[in-house]
Amino acid sequence: MVVKLRHYLRCYNKNTELNILNLFSARQNMWSGSFSSSYSCWKRTWVTLPIGLLLLVIRTWPRLLHPEVWQEDGTYNLPGFFQNGLTDLLEPVNGYLIVVPKMITMLSVSISITQYPMISTFLACGVMLVVFYIVATAPIHIHGGILLAAACLLLPSNPEVFGLPLYSFWWTSILLFVVVFWNANQNDWILRAVIIIMASLSSPVCIATLPLLWVRVCFLRKNPREISLTLLATSCVAIQIWIMIHSNIYVVSQINIASFYLIITKFIGSYAIGNIFPMFRWYFGLFILSLLIVTVLRDLRSPAKWGLAYLLCATILMSISRLSINHLHQAIGSPRYFFFPFIILSWFLLQIALTETSRLLRMGALFILCLSILNAIPVLDRKHDDLNWATHLASCPHFKEYELPVHIDGNIAGTWALKLTKQQCNSLLDKDPFFKPAVTGGFPFRVIRKHPDDRPFEQNDVTVAINKVQPGNEWLGADPQKSHKNGIVVLGSFMDSGAGTGSLTLKMRRGDKLLYRSGLLRSGQFIEVQAPLFRVTTSPVAREWVQLDFSNDLLPDEFSVIFSDRSTDWHEWSAIMLKAD
Repeated sequence: MVVKLRHYLRCYNKNTELNILNLFSARQNMWSGSFSSSYSCWKRTWVTLPIGLLLLVIRTWPRLLHPEVWQEDGTYNLPGFFQNGLTDLLEPVNGYLIVVPKMITMLSVSISITQYPMISTFLACGVMLVVFYIVATAPIHIHGGILLAAACLLLPSNPEVFGLPLYSFWWTSILLFVVVFWNANQNDWILRAVIIIMASLSSPVCIATLPLLWVRVCFLRKNPREISLTLLATSCVAIQIWIMIHSNIYVVSQINIASFYLIITKFIGSYAIGNIFPMFRWYFGLFILSLLIVTVLRDLRSPAKWGLAYLLCATILMSISRLSINHLHQAIGSPRYFFFPFIILSWFLLQIALTETSRLLRMGALFILCLSILNAIPVLDRKHDDLNWATHLASCPHFKEYELPVHIDGNIAGTWALKLTKQQCNSLLDKDPFFKPAVTGGFPFRVIRKHPDDRPFEQNDVTVAINKVQPGNEWLGADPQKSHKNGIVVLGSFMDSGAGTGSLTLKMRRGDKLLYRSGLLRSGQFIEVQAPLFRVTTSPVAREWVQLDFSNDLLPDEFSVIFSDRSTDWHEWSAIMLKAD
């Protein structure tokens, strides 16, 4: 059965055992060769792409339904493009070049700023699908075909890097692993050259794959194309290293002996069972490690297995050198750093399951692979809060400056900010073919989460006095910490618990500012400005005091604002800070 499966998945015939001399020999496949071979493989495209699309949707559906702007994409890539134009492609982010994500950002925002989250998300998913297709069909010297590609989408880790334009470089980097095992074909060198350039200038992973390319050249001394491609890869690596050294940003974490002990549990044991029975990670880690070692020792002349073993070690070391292994967790602690090691581990196990002569080893590998799929179910997707990007953009032209919220981890309580001036907003929206002036005034206030001087908000940041509270006030509590400072008054819905409800009405003027704080939930927290063009607004989530600036130029000179808490949930409450006089 395994032999039949292997025969079905591959678009070419190949011996099970390979040696050093014939590893990179040419063969007929969909990228070159006879018409019948190519036709057969292209016909299989109609199976490959739907499977990839289905798996992609399963893992990224929350981001496809509610696309948002995330992390450095909103705080570095977008502002960089606004300021520097196309030259921003060569500006590093976090210490290294990321050309592919910046290309997605530039193309998307050039089409539409209001639809930027949707366009960039779909382009990022398009990159994932292209990578899936190339991995599934490329003429490489490791077995699996479409199973190799499916493994990339069925990793038992949080899908942090799935469907985000910023993290598309993680996907293009996979193609560097593919190039290492690519059949030396005279007709596809342009494709490989494009892959090498785009992937190497988007990720420092190129540093790890370069040694294997030079090993490859050592056994292809008479192949000038392979030498040229390796020299091209070397040049790209040199550029990436030069950027990393001169950026003074790329951080390397310390590695100690304890790190190697944790590798077995976190990067190997967690692959099989870390999300369902984490207490058994050590035992499964030892079992998988033993399986890999035995397989390599049984076939010491297999370059494919040695290459995968090297890549597994290299990607793990790169992960723990970037962030301390103590802070890593495949579900909740920077899960992106498990992406490459889990892919290589999946590919290694597939080689054992599809090529090993020992039935015991094959069954062991198949068992771990099936278990890893079950282990992926608890982390199959990743949900996030809606930040209302389009509404914020519609509000932006009505303030002198505005902060568009950008997701960090998907929680609205902790966001970064993309700061734009009124002039920048108007310029971007004027060029947007999809923008239509809203019938409402957007948000009546802007949320300022961080003081410009990096100090905590205090009395001087409030312009509304306690005497502006209207009769009938039901907010007679405070915040849970019972804030007390000279010259300020805190009023809130928190009485004995967050289960308290009620409302408070303030008389305000355009340009007034006050401080606001809330619990971790906001489904029943509302702010209603009694003025034309404005609707009831769901209150922001603010773990710490934030400033609400009611300076929207569509507001009348004077207006009333109703703060309401309509939830009896113990974790929901709101509070405002006013001047004592």
